[in-house]
Amino acid sequence: MDLRRWWLLAVAAPAFFACAAAATTPAFRDLGDVAVVLVGLITSAVLWVASRRPGRPPAWRLFAIAPLFPVLGAFLASVVDAADALDRVVVRWVPTVPGYVIAIVALLGLAGRSRLLCGRRAATEVALFLTSCLVAVRLLVTGPVGAWSGMDLPEQVVLGAAVVVTSATMTAALLLLGVVEPARRRMAVVLLAGTALLTSGRGLGTSAVLSDSVASSAIARFLVVGGLLLLALAVLLDPGWSTSAPSASGLRRSVDVGQLLPMGALLVAVAAAGVVRLLGSQLDLLTWVGLLLAVLLAVVHRWTTACQEHHLTARLRRSEAYFRSLVHSGVDAVVILDDALRVTWASPALERALGPAAGQLVGRPLLDAVHPEDLAAVADVLSADAEAPALVGLRLRDADGVWRCLEAGIADLRGDPDVGAVVVQCRDMTERQARERSLQSVAYTDPMTGLPNRAGMLRLLEERLASPAVDEERGTLLMVELDGILAARQHAGRDVVSAVVAEVGRRLRATVRGEDVVARLGGGAFAVVATGRGADADQLADRILSVVEQPILTAAGIVDLSACVGLVELEAGLAVEDVLARTDLALRAASDAGAGMAQSYRPALGEAAARREQLREDLRSARARGELFLLFQPVVSLTDQSVAGVEALLRWRHPTLGEVPPAEFLPLAEQSGLIGELQRFALEEAARAGAAMPESAADVRIGIDAPAGYVATGAMVADVEAALRASGLAPERLVLEIGDGTVTSSEERDGLDVSTLRLMGVHVALAGFGGDSSMLTHLTKLPIDMVKLDRTFVSRIDRDPKTRALCESIVGIGRALGMAVVAEGVETSAQLAVLSGFGCHFAQGFLLARPMPLEQLMALLSDAASPAWPGLVGSR
Repeated sequence: MDLRRWWLLAVAAPAFFACAAAATTPAFRDLGDVAVVLVGLITSAVLWVASRRPGRPPAWRLFAIAPLFPVLGAFLASVVDAADALDRVVVRWVPTVPGYVIAIVALLGLAGRSRLLCGRRAATEVALFLTSCLVAVRLLVTGPVGAWSGMDLPEQVVLGAAVVVTSATMTAALLLLGVVEPARRRMAVVLLAGTALLTSGRGLGTSAVLSDSVASSAIARFLVVGGLLLLALAVLLDPGWSTSAPSASGLRRSVDVGQLLPMGALLVAVAAAGVVRLLGSQLDLLTWVGLLLAVLLAVVHRWTTACQEHHLTARLRRSEAYFRSLVHSGVDAVVILDDALRVTWASPALERALGPAAGQLVGRPLLDAVHPEDLAAVADVLSADAEAPALVGLRLRDADGVWRCLEAGIADLRGDPDVGAVVVQCRDMTERQARERSLQSVAYTDPMTGLPNRAGMLRLLEERLASPAVDEERGTLLMVELDGILAARQHAGRDVVSAVVAEVGRRLRATVRGEDVVARLGGGAFAVVATGRGADADQLADRILSVVEQPILTAAGIVDLSACVGLVELEAGLAVEDVLARTDLALRAASDAGAGMAQSYRPALGEAAARREQLREDLRSARARGELFLLFQPVVSLTDQSVAGVEALLRWRHPTLGEVPPAEFLPLAEQSGLIGELQRFALEEAARAGAAMPESAADVRIGIDAPAGYVATGAMVADVEAALRASGLAPERLVLEIGDGTVTSSEERDGLDVSTLRLMGVHVALAGFGGDSSMLTHLTKLPIDMVKLDRTFVSRIDRDPKTRALCESIVGIGRALGMAVVAEGVETSAQLAVLSGFGCHFAQGFLLARPMPLEQLMALLSDAASPAWPGLVGSR
C-alpha cells in the first residue's frame, strides 16, 4: 500500500476529532473551522505533488488549485467581522465560486477530450444529471418548502447559486465516471464520492450560516473534511493514461456503468423527494417540475439510447453478414478448435478441398484426422505453450480417401475472452505442390537427353559431399568433354548435333552402373557421378572414351567424335566449387595430353594452376617493379663470318619464382590482355639498345618477336612508330618477327599493318618456318623479306638427308624470292657446316653465341679484336 495513504489516514483522524469537538462543544467551533482549512491545504498539496507523477493527467494540477479558494473564503471571513448572517455567507462563499468552476474544468479534463461524448444522447445525459442533482441538492440545502419560502430574496439568490454550482460540479463528476476507462474507474468512483460530500457539505454549510443551525454546521464540517480527503485519495488511486488497454470484459462493464448512471441520478432525486415526503414535509412546485423534467429527460435518454442501439445492431448485423459472406466465399478455409482441439466449426471453403469429408471433421479432434507423418509437427504448433509459426503444412483425407495437402496458419486465441478458441486458416496446396514438383523435375532435367542437367548434378554433388558416408562410398566425378561437336554443327546442322548429343547421352547411360548418375551440363559436356573409385573409375573412363569414339550414324552421314575425361574423387570437407575446380584442372590436363585421354586430379595440377594464377596476377605489375628485361642473341652472317644482327629476347625474373620462361608467361599475357604492354616495353628497350650500339655496328639490325596476339590488337604500327621516334633508331635496322598465326589470320587489318611497316622501312621476318603448320604459300601472303628456319627443322639437317635437302631447297627459294634466310637453334659444328655448305645467309644459336645482357653485347660489338664467331672461342 502507498505510504501516502497512511499519511492521509493520519490526517483524517485528528481532523474528524476536531470536527467532533466543535460539534459537541461550542467553545471549540473555531477549532473545527481550522481543521477544515488545514485539510484543504493538505489536499491541495497532495493533489499538486501526486499530479507530477509520470502518466498522470495534467488536470490534477488544475484540480489542486480548487481547494485553495474555500481556504481564501475562510481567511476573509476571519478578517472581516460581519455581523449579518448574509454578509458572512457572501464573504465566505463568493470566493469559492471560481474554485467550483476550476473543479468542473478539471473533472472534464481528467476524462480526456477524446473520451467526452457528444450528440443528442450526451446532451440528454448532461441535462438529466444536472436536473437530478439540482433537485437532490436543493432539498438537501434548503430543506422543506417552508424553510425556502421564509428566506429573504438575497438569501434565496445565494442559496440558489450555491445549489447550481454544486449541482454542476456533481454533474461533471458523474460525466467522468460514465466515460472513464475501466482501469481508472475506481479513482472516478472515489472522486465522485468526494465531490458529492464536498459540494454537499459546502452547500449545507452555507444554508447553516443563513439559518444559524449549529447541527447543520457540524454535519457540513464532517462532509467537507471527508470530501477533501477522498479527493486526495482519488489522485493516489489514479493509474494514469499510460495504463494498458482494457480487456473486452472491462469495456462491457464500462458501457454498463454509462447506461446505469442516468437512471441512478434519477433514482437519487426521486429518493430525496421521497424522504422529504416521508418526513411529513411538502414539495413545492419547483421541486415537482424538476422531478417531472428529470423523468422526461430519462425517457428521452432511454429513447435516444434505444435508437442508437437499434442503429448499432443493424450495423452489427450488416457487418456480420458482410464478414460471413467473406468467410464463405474466401479461398482460405477457416477452422475453429476448442480447448480440447476439437473442430467446432469449419467454413464452407473447406468443402471445396475435402468434399463431404469436411463436415465429418466437426466434433472430432483435429489431430485424429491429420496424416501420421504430420502429426508431431501439428501437435507442437497447437500446444498451448508453443509459439505458432506463420505457416505449417498438414494433410487431411478427402471423401475419396486421397490425402490433400493444406497450408495452415495458426492463431491461438484461447486467451482472448471474446474468442476462446484456436483459429486455423487453411489453403489447399495440392495442385500447387504438384505443379511445383513438375516444374522442379523440369528445372533439374535436360530436355535434349532426358538426363539430369547441371542444376541436378550440383544438387547430387551437394548431397554426396554432405553425407556422413566414408570417402570410399562417395565415389568419383567424371567430367566428359566431347571434341568434334563444333565441326559437326558447321557441316551437319543443329538438328543433327542434337541427335548426336542425345545418342551420346544414351550410350553413357548404358555404359555406367545402375547406381551411377549421368548428367548433361550443356553443349558437349557430360558428367558422371560414379560410385567407384581408383581403378574402377579409370576403367569406367576408358569405357566412356570407347563408346564416344564409336561412329554415330545420322541423317547427314557418319559423325566421328572423341572426348577427354577428367576424374576427381569426392572427399569429405570439399565444397562443390572445389570439386568443379579440380575437375576443370583434370580435364585441362587430359586435353593437353591429346584427344581420347583421361586424367585424374592430382595435387601437382593444383599447384600448377596456383602457379599460373600467381604468375597472371604478378605479371600485371611486373614492369612497374622492374622485373622485365631483355637479353640479346647475336645473328651471325655465314658469308662474312661477323655479327650481322641481334635478336632481342624478353625475359621475366620473378622475385620468388626466379626466371620464368617466355613460353610460360607470354600465353598468360595474351589471355589476360597484357601482351600489348609487354611488347611496348620490349620495343622501347630494343629500339633504345639498337640506337646505343657503337658506330662500328651501325649496320647491325635488331630483331624482336611480334606474337600473333599482339598483332591482332592493331596497336603494332603505332607502337613501332613511337619506339622509333623516342629512340632515334633507323627503321631499316629494326626487324619484326611474325609467326604463322599472323600469316594465316583472316583479319585484313593484320596484312595492312605488316604492309605499313614495310613502307616505313621496317624489315619483317617470318619466324619459325619449317614447323608443323608451315607452308610455302606463307612466303607470298605478306611482304616478307626474311625467313627464319625453325630450330626443330635445323636440328635434323646434319643427320637426315631429306631434311637437309628440304632445307637447301628453302634456302634456294628464299634466294630466288629475294629473302634472307636465318637458321635458328644452331648448336653443333656439323649443323653450321651443312648450313654454310648450301649457302644459308645467317645463323644464330648457342654454338655461335648465347643470349647476353646489353652490356656484354655492347662490349662484344665495340671490341675490334673480337672473333667473327664469338661462341666458338672458348678461351675468351
